[in-house]
Amino acid sequence: MWEKLTTQAITAALPPLEQRHDCGLILATTKGDMQPVETWLNADGQEHRSSAPPLLSDNLNKLAQRFGFGGPKMVVSTACSSGLTAIIEAAMLVQTGQAKQMLVCAADIANGFIQDGFNALKAISKTRCRPFDRQRDGLALGSAAAACLVTSSDHPRHAASGPSLLLEGWGISCDATHLTAPDREASGLMRAVHSAIAGVDSRSIDAVILHGTGTPYNDAMEAFAMCRLFAHRPYLTAAKGFLGHTLGASGVMETDLAAWMLHQRVVPAITGLEDPQWPELNFVRQATVATDLKRILKTASGFGGLNAAILVSMAKPAGR
Repeated sequence: MWEKLTTQAITAALPPLEQRHDCGLILATTKGDMQPVETWLNADGQEHRSSAPPLLSDNLNKLAQRFGFGGPKMVVSTACSSGLTAIIEAAMLVQTGQAKQMLVCAADIANGFIQDGFNALKAISKTRCRPFDRQRDGLALGSAAAACLVTSSDHPRHAASGPSLLLEGWGISCDATHLTAPDREASGLMRAVHSAIAGVDSRSIDAVILHGTGTPYNDAMEAFAMCRLFAHRPYLTAAKGFLGHTLGASGVMETDLAAWMLHQRVVPAITGLEDPQWPELNFVRQATVATDLKRILKTASGFGGLNAAILVSMAKPAGR
């Protein structure tokens, strides 16, 4: 499944063949392709195993070779903030001139190893994922791969490209409070958001796509941050009630969602949200037409207190 999903995602976002020699690749993932790892672990005796277990860099190099990427290559593995962090890393490489363009591929598979881990944490819902609902009791896992191409604003974009985003700002932080739980007062997330929106009026943020796992502590942390960051109460939405939590892939998938929202001028509802625990916040419970939608903040949070945030708007069409 890993090879099929990553191939489909990268193929949809690929630059033309003649541009791939200077295109770099970032693989964003929490666990990578676990099948070779499980094969190595289940080998009959240490003497029958290879000298070292499979590495995430093996996944990266296979993808780079298959598609002919000649630019910088790296793996970003920052738990569930991996996808968003990878977009930021790609933007910094382009901004500093270390690459002309970077393709970010984010992928994770909800295999038995992943499910066992989240079950041990009692983080999987017994019923369904209900982000920000009073009755929420956990997340629902998903498997996915998503990809996007990061270039400078003056770089030619090919005709097959979908709606393009302008990345206006970004921020990364770590609150380092607990191995798995976030800081209850959202110190890390708020630092990342402050960095992402520096230089713009916070009232110009029209919508926020939250991490929204449906777990009790993460949702409470995000709600705490939103109450303190935005007095004007922007639209708040989240996608994991519908898509499931796809770990490292979620940040790229939900950035793609931001492009769709800006193109369609629609804010989707939070699937599973029936009784918001924070009624003072503007959680979207029915799909809403927003003709004035211009700027979207996307956030992500992961184990270890890792946080990332990006601010995006609709890029001008190529050639303008």
